[in-house]
Amino acid sequence: MSDTLPPLIITSMNERLYEAYGHRLFDTWDRRYELIVYHEDYSDSANHAPPYIPEWAGHIHTPTVVPELYRWTESHKDRPVTSYKHDAVRFSHKVWAMWHGVSNYVGWSGAYSGIVWMDADTTIKQMPAPMELVKYLDRADITLYDRPEHPETGMIWFSTRHKEINRYNSTYENTALHFVNTLRLYYESDKIYQLKEQHDAYVTGHILRTEFKGRWKSLSTVERAPGRHPQAVSDSASWWDHCKGPRKKQGASIENRSDS
Repeated sequence: MSDTLPPLIITSMNERLYEAYGHRLFDTWDRRYELIVYHEDYSDSANHAPPYIPEWAGHIHTPTVVPELYRWTESHKDRPVTSYKHDAVRFSHKVWAMWHGVSNYVGWSGAYSGIVWMDADTTIKQMPAPMELVKYLDRADITLYDRPEHPETGMIWFSTRHKEINRYNSTYENTALHFVNTLRLYYESDKIYQLKEQHDAYVTGHILRTEFKGRWKSLSTVERAPGRHPQAVSDSASWWDHCKGPRKKQGASIENRSDS
């Protein structure tokens, strides 16, 4: 049963982001959990990790596995950006890394119950046992913290479950794989520019609400969280702290009142 298996956690960063805040993720990491880091520094041709990635963490060189990402960013780098809401290039690295991670590991249902995307500006507090985390997250094929305007995507759960959609020819579908393929296509086809905002959280919310109804659930415990930060006041607040936005500098969310 998939719910008796641990999750795989994936993230992405480069050396600059490691120095700014990513080091806290490694410094506080719970080694009961397997972590894979997507990076774009140095060369991975000899399978050598950058020096800032700990030896206990897995590592994948993004330019090697998704070179098309860099062709896309190069062709879009001169588009005008008035705020983070329209900075598609900045957030596209996360989109492609998440696509690659889910695409490659969602088939490992015999090893992982699901794949967890976790932003690198996260500080680990006191994680539960892996099976307890799976029980908390696995309320639907995809779970995350929703907000009225769009979800918060610092953590996204992707189940490795494959559901039979046609028993006559043994056709199965995985919702997570379908979702990341759709998300990537929105960027590749420039469909994101038909939306009001182009960052990954807004695009994710649009896709989930329009194309994946009934196949995802929110983990938020309040409709309007203080500071627009639902994870900080959720049941997982004592487990980790997503230090998003200006919280990156201090490495803590003022909204997170957990003592753990």
